[in-house]
Amino acid sequence: MRAKVGCLSTARQDDGIGFSTGCESLDRWLPIGGLHPSTLTEWIAAHDGVAAGSLAMSAAASRLRQIPARPLVIVDCSGTFYPPAAVALGVPHQRMILLRPRSGADALWAIDQSLRSGAAAAVWASLPMQIDDRDARRLQLAAEAGRTPGLFVRGFAARGKPSFAEVQFYVSQQPRDATKHNTAQHNTAQHNTAQRASKRRPMNRSRGFEVLSVTLDRVRGGVAGKQLDLQITDAATLRPLSTTAPQTPRHETAAEHLASQLAHPAIAKRVASRPDARTAS
Repeated sequence: MRAKVGCLSTARQDDGIGFSTGCESLDRWLPIGGLHPSTLTEWIAAHDGVAAGSLAMSAAASRLRQIPARPLVIVDCSGTFYPPAAVALGVPHQRMILLRPRSGADALWAIDQSLRSGAAAAVWASLPMQIDDRDARRLQLAAEAGRTPGLFVRGFAARGKPSFAEVQFYVSQQPRDATKHNTAQHNTAQHNTAQRASKRRPMNRSRGFEVLSVTLDRVRGGVAGKQLDLQITDAATLRPLSTTAPQTPRHETAAEHLASQLAHPAIAKRVASRPDARTAS
């Protein structure tokens, strides 16, 4: 059944080669070995911080290396984008176009026009507001029309909701050196301090956390549920730590358990002797 569904929902490959997420291990999860250049990708942040934004910016840097003649459009809805941190992640400052819209409607219009124009290498946007289906579909069509990838950072509330993104990652983080402290009280203090720092300068926290946990929540034409722990090094590279295979869905586990039970002669005999089983036969 999974193979049949995959045939019906295959990733598009008619707009050229993909580009890297910035991490080869993540690229291997995706059907074309990277992100599609005419689609939307979302990084869902588990916490207030810059982990998801940093991963999305790493993908943007990869796209800029692939398309050297076009700029990166950055739509900063919250007004907290920190350009030097993007430079540290590999985005040249002279190729940034920073937009700070005054409203959600202005932000969606700016993203739509930037995607649709085809003049940008990619559009990176932080989207703290809710987006309805009509606007989400509009952005998807704009990415396809302009053959420009949309790299969106969204809050935890967007997780599990319907999405027009081709790929969706869920990103959580652990404070740096959290495992080296012996008391939970000290860990809480460190976490609170890190959160306050992230609000002051959110894109400059790539060295403030140590381990990121990335889950592939959604992928068109692929298998979701894979997990990876990684670090952002001082050289702004993504270093994988471990990989976890997708878990078997609960309904499949239940079916396998039932099949193994029915394979047991004693259990099968009892099931066959039930009145409802004789009636059904």
